[in-house]
Amino acid sequence: MSKRYTSLLYLCFLLFAILFIFLSAHSRLATDDYYFIADSQKHGLFEQVEFQYMHWTGRYTATLAMNVFYNLWGLDQLPYTSLPLISILLLFLGAFLLTEKLSLQFSLQLELKERFILSCSFVIMLFFLSYDIGESWFWYCGYSSYLWSIIALLWGTYFLMHKQKQVITGILAAFCFIYIGAASELYAAIIGFIYTLIVIKIMRSGNTNLSLQHKWKIYSTYIFLGIAFLIMLLAPGNYLRDQLFPEHSFPESLMITARSLIKLFLVYLPSKLPYLLALGVPLLLVGMKIGKQKTVKGSFRSSAKKISIFTAIILLLFFWLTAFIMMETGPARVLFFASFIISIYTGSLFFLLGYYQALQPKLLAILKIASLLLLFSIMLTHLYQESKTASNYTYKNDERIALIRSFNQKIQKDTIICLPLLPPSGMLYSAEISNDTSHFTNKELKMGYDLKFHVVVNR
Repeated sequence: MSKRYTSLLYLCFLLFAILFIFLSAHSRLATDDYYFIADSQKHGLFEQVEFQYMHWTGRYTATLAMNVFYNLWGLDQLPYTSLPLISILLLFLGAFLLTEKLSLQFSLQLELKERFILSCSFVIMLFFLSYDIGESWFWYCGYSSYLWSIIALLWGTYFLMHKQKQVITGILAAFCFIYIGAASELYAAIIGFIYTLIVIKIMRSGNTNLSLQHKWKIYSTYIFLGIAFLIMLLAPGNYLRDQLFPEHSFPESLMITARSLIKLFLVYLPSKLPYLLALGVPLLLVGMKIGKQKTVKGSFRSSAKKISIFTAIILLLFFWLTAFIMMETGPARVLFFASFIISIYTGSLFFLLGYYQALQPKLLAILKIASLLLLFSIMLTHLYQESKTASNYTYKNDERIALIRSFNQKIQKDTIICLPLLPPSGMLYSAEISNDTSHFTNKELKMGYDLKFHVVVNR
């Protein structure tokens, strides 16, 4: 990669950073955030985790993690705007550190600049491949079960691959996988399945590259993951919450899985092609540079076939589990894991295309220019749109919160207050409520601010 291309690529990364910082600053508390703030203040930090475990969900690590912030900050909005920034920074650092271990594992000799490009491209690709950016990246309540599980996976894998300081890295890896094991049933099940395959492969191959201490670190972390997962599954709250879902049906779950896959290939992926191309080409160029060393034997076709089969199995299992447990295709925050897998898969394909020199020089030159122009267009377009949409949404939301707080000081008896509708939230998660006082979003807003009256919107 030329210095000019690299400089322009860094400028695109900077534009994304500006977009994300802007969105983070304009993110706001919404729906379930209010419920957990009120509930954690009512029961206390650990008591609320126990209450949720017994009456709603066994996700004790996720509940504890978010309750720390809910207890600490309450309804003070400003500190919460740092959570998206902290989360994406931890995600980037996890990916960046992991590229070092993968580089050593496959003798790729990645330099810092190349690792930076790989990590930035992956994180930005994951952002834009999300089924719903607002729900996955800017809804505080959803972090602890989903986004933070992905972050824990990257960091936990890094600690597992670390060959020095086995005791310390073993403790840190166990901490990460304990968190994963009790943060989300679906994520823990899929990650546990992949981890099981890795453990079986190590045990069957008798890998001599791993020391006995390193093997025991991998095995013990696997056991901790299993124990954490089992404790989560045994929570009485899971069975109470399960009664709210339709009755589980294997044939029906297969039909839902089929619909999910159709939606994935006919709606989701086609809409994401510009982002895949714009962010995949930098990975291709890094692969080209590293490919000149040719430390890994094989061909693009054989390597792509292997990772395609594995990715297809993981996605199929994930969509089926989601369908069987929820008897629906699943909300966007749950499907974030599919976006994560597709980002890894797509990034790997582009990297391998470059590594095995699978493209003609003329086509590569066209892709290089086109992808850079496309990436600039994407960043500038979203910056322009969100500068208007997100800022207007946040202004109106803050105005509405100030209004209900003012009413709460004046109104002393139960009544119904009709609030103005919020404008579109763009990439942010909307805090809009319903025109029905019994809707959960209305109830949670009332609970969060301890309102003496009911609220609705005038639709």
